[in-house]
Amino acid sequence: MASRTLILCLAAALAGCQMPADTVTARYLLSQGNTAEAQEQLRQLAEAGDAAAQVEYGKLLVGQQNADPSEALQWYQRAWQQQDYRAGPASLRLFKRYQGSLALGEARARELLVPLRPQENPEHLRLALSIAALYPGAATDEQWQRWLHLYRRSCVVDCYFDTYAGRYAQHRGEFDEAERIYARALHRDPRAVEYLQDMHWKNGKQERFVEMMRNLEGDVSLGGAYCLRVATLLKANTTSDEHDPSVMRWLQRAADNGEPAALSEQLRYMLSWPEFYSHQVFMDKVANLMPKDPAVATFYRAEGDLEPLWYSLKPERARRDLEILVEQGMTQALMALGSLYESGFLGEADMERAIMYYTRAAEAGFAQGDAALSILYLYGRGVMRDPVKAYAHKEASKVLLPRTARDETREHLPLPESLLPAGKQAAQNLVEHRRRWLEEQFSVAMSF
Repeated sequence: MASRTLILCLAAALAGCQMPADTVTARYLLSQGNTAEAQEQLRQLAEAGDAAAQVEYGKLLVGQQNADPSEALQWYQRAWQQQDYRAGPASLRLFKRYQGSLALGEARARELLVPLRPQENPEHLRLALSIAALYPGAATDEQWQRWLHLYRRSCVVDCYFDTYAGRYAQHRGEFDEAERIYARALHRDPRAVEYLQDMHWKNGKQERFVEMMRNLEGDVSLGGAYCLRVATLLKANTTSDEHDPSVMRWLQRAADNGEPAALSEQLRYMLSWPEFYSHQVFMDKVANLMPKDPAVATFYRAEGDLEPLWYSLKPERARRDLEILVEQGMTQALMALGSLYESGFLGEADMERAIMYYTRAAEAGFAQGDAALSILYLYGRGVMRDPVKAYAHKEASKVLLPRTARDETREHLPLPESLLPAGKQAAQNLVEHRRRWLEEQFSVAMSF
């Protein structure tokens, strides 16, 4: 049946007509980089009650430019209610990305382990190990050892024993042993890369991780998802503010291997380091992305139109593009519009509109909105200088950042002694407001 479906998909694609909605078709579209159509296919299936599509649709939403964790988690919940337990690790992975509370994460993980029967069902065994790998403390030593023993004896295809064994060794504090085990898994499982990076980061050995990734660059067998994950982790692992050309090399390999998100990640990285790339190369990549994901391509075109180092400013086109994207619900476009009005590229700076867009972005869960407002209130740009509000928005911005992007010690904003009581209370109120918003996004969908 699957083979027949794939043949139909290929035939439809060659004929230039719309393919019927099914998960096989959607995966094929993703492999071809046609993210927009794949998303529409998965959305139709998810709304029709297909649990597998609900999980896949949630994963696709998570990877979008305007990712909304609450929407993805709600689809995971619907899949879970249909006993598609793959939704468990997927939801937990997203929860870990944003929440960062170890105790709460472990509690959630234990809840997700309850309905699984690892001793009886091979798929449940794999899912149990996937959950335990995310939060190793959610499983007891006895469970870890029993599951690893059973998995090693029973797994026949697509086996990732070394990934799980390395995670258990890391959990036990056996770091040298964990690195040795992870090294065996690096060529096969992107999760091993992630866990290795996590271990070396926590132990202050970031350069060791970079070295190990450098040694892997010659492996031509690595798939697109793997290469994308390495690039993402190398960006997060950066120990200095220097441009790392290996990131673009890994991203290019991911794109060459059909990873749909690789092209947009290349555009994002080029914008982070415009002095190393040309406007023409950037726009060529935007043109390649446009038929596959028009919204994201349009967003990056607008960003490129506003990059001063490329001497190709097109502020009016950028404004039109961004306003359309805001109407479509892209939160990141709110930030870009705020920055555009603050910059004065459209003439005189319009600080009233800039503040409006930054505020909307912050209220929609975008951390950079609070960060921008903090700076405006700190220096009195377009508003009365207000150190209390500056401090409050700075603290609030930390709540909405993904856990992996947080650095609580960096860019600490001091508060004058005379303003300590009022400032701390204002910050606490705003922080709690943002935290409640975030918790609400997770509470519905995580109450499995």
